[in-house]
Amino acid sequence: MVLQYIYVFLWVFLAVMVLAVGRKEGLLAYVMAAFFVFMTVWYGLRAFGGIAMFDGVLLIVFRCLLGAFAVGLGIVWYLKRRGGK
Repeated sequence: MVLQYIYVFLWVFLAVMVLAVGRKEGLLAYVMAAFFVFMTVWYGLRAFGGIAMFDGVLLIVFRCLLGAFAVGLGIVWYLKRRGGK
């Protein structure tokens, strides 16, 4: 039970850290921060709202959104790396 709350604060900490430290990285840092904010909201709804966010259709939505973030991060990383050469 307590671990749910710790996860929420972990995601908040990571989002703030990425925004603070990663400003020079540009779009990549903002996409990563958006991912951490998404995780904060998702886990927060589970911990504080008592909503079953990891059951049924919501689990499928969660996995699809994680995949979209992964693809988005990969594209941004590739374009940044390609543009640097």
